Amino acid sequence: MSSCPDTEGLSTLSSKVPQRKPCPEICSLISQLSAKLDTLSPKPKAHLTPCDPGYGIPMGGSETAQRGRKAHNQIAREIIELCQIIIMYGQKQEHNSSLCSVIMFGDLFNIYTSISNKVVGLLLRARKYKLLQFSGETLFQGRDDQTVILLDRTVEEVRQALLAGEEAEDFVW
Repeated sequence: MSSCPDTEGLSTLSSKVPQRKPCPEICSLISQLSAKLDTLSPKPKAHLTPCDPGYGIPMGGSETAQRGRKAHNQIAREIIELCQIIIMYGQKQEHNSSLCSVIMFGDLFNIYTSISNKVVGLLLRARKYKLLQFSGETLFQGRDDQTVILLDRTVEEVRQALLAGEEAEDFVW
C-alpha cells in the first residue's frame, strides 16, 4: 500500500477558498511607501575602475575630501618649513642662471631630524611637486649622506606652489 496523502482532496479544497483581491487604497499606499523608501535608502555607488577619471578622487564635499585637504595643508606647511631650513643652512650656488640653495642629505638629515623624523618623506613629496631635485629614487641615512639636494625656488615660490588652489572649489587632487 502507498502512504502518499490524497492530493486530489487538497486541490479541491484550495479551489473552494475565495481569492481576495487587494483594494486600490492599499495598492496606492504600498507604492507611495516604496517610492519614499527609495529616496531614503542610499543608492548603490557605481564601482569605478582605475581607468575612470574620478578613480582615487574623493567626492566633493565629503568628509574624505575634507580630511584630504587638511592633510595636504599640513604636509604643505612641513615642506615649506623644510625648504626654509634648506635655504637657511644650505650653500648658495648658481644653477641654470638662477641662485639656488644646495645642501648635502647627511647635513639636512642631522639638522631636520631634531624637528621631525619625516625628512625623507617630505623630500620625496617636495620632489613630486618639482620644488627640489636630488638623484636616486629615495634617500637612506648613511648611504646617501653625500647626495646633493638642490632647491631652486624661494620660500615664497614654494608657498605659492603648495597652497595654490587651497579653497574647496579650486583644490586639485
